[in-house]
Amino acid sequence: MVKTLILQSNTKNLRYVEPFLRELVADVGMDETRYHNAIIALTEGVNNAIVHGNKRDESKSVTLAGEVLAGMVVLTIDDFGMGFNPDTLPDPLAPENLLRDGGRGVFLMRSLCDAADFTKTETGSRTTLKIRLRE
Repeated sequence: MVKTLILQSNTKNLRYVEPFLRELVADVGMDETRYHNAIIALTEGVNNAIVHGNKRDESKSVTLAGEVLAGMVVLTIDDFGMGFNPDTLPDPLAPENLLRDGGRGVFLMRSLCDAADFTKTETGSRTTLKIRLRE
């Protein structure tokens, strides 16, 4: 069953990410480490959707959807942004980028998830995160 949450584009609404995930996986059991990785990745994705996708425009929303399929949590984050090419982002591990305030969200999502995909949709952009429940 797909669980959905619609958030107004305000970073104060990031507080709803963890309860959303907790409820999604409550009945299936998720390894603690994987759960914490999922929270970090999902929070980064929603934050990017609010800040970069919707440009903090509170008249726009971010739609978060999740379901558990075949031992994996599949999470999608939809916004109304123009999308981006993740392969053109600066390397956050490069010496000149280590002290930058931002630029690590996509890196973290890719590092903490089994799969992280970024696509353009008819109305904006979509981030899809896939995380196995157990090792």
